[in-house]
Amino acid sequence: MRVLVVEDDPSLAATLRLGLEAEGFDPTPCDTMASAIALIGRTAFQLALVDVNLPDGSGFALVPRLKDRGVFVIMLTARGSVPDRVHGFELGADDYVGKPFAFEELVMRMRAVARHPVPTDRLPVLTFADIEVHLERQEALRAGQPLELTRREYDLLCLFMRNPRRVLTRDQILERVWGYDTEVESGVLDVYISYLRRKLEVHGPRLIHTMRGFGYRLDDHGEA
Repeated sequence: MRVLVVEDDPSLAATLRLGLEAEGFDPTPCDTMASAIALIGRTAFQLALVDVNLPDGSGFALVPRLKDRGVFVIMLTARGSVPDRVHGFELGADDYVGKPFAFEELVMRMRAVARHPVPTDRLPVLTFADIEVHLERQEALRAGQPLELTRREYDLLCLFMRNPRRVLTRDQILERVWGYDTEVESGVLDVYISYLRRKLEVHGPRLIHTMRGFGYRLDDHGEA
């Protein structure tokens, strides 16, 4: 099983790598969000161990990206408060292991999680109306035509495609796409929504609608 280990403590990362290799896993360690995102984009992982406190952001922001690719996620962190655990599970984490931990228990939890069936909402292709997102290839199409999207536009589209006809608040979108501890100004979201709309609407009518006072919604029935 190929495992992504996102951990910025070099001693712990080295211990995990050696221990997991001895248990028959194929671990790939990294120590920042940026390096994790790069690895996710080019390598198919089955499971990820994700620390929350990373040098360049919150590991919580990695969870949706991993879940979009059908990866099981275990949060591995000293932040074990109830609100943190709830937040991790709300984002889709499969388990939560607090530091310090017993390595034998971690391995047991990893194997238990890996036995779970992959839910149907993690299929490698997301579809809505005439839009398709092929998660394994990270390719998006509308009306059969490929869309040239930036990384942020692609992540925005994936979020909408996983939540069709649901109103997503501005805060929810910023947290899921820019990160749990984001300091991005709200106006930046409007700019990226505009970019994404422009590329989608080359091939068809508007599907991302503004819900004034609330946020945005992907819907083929127009604005409320």
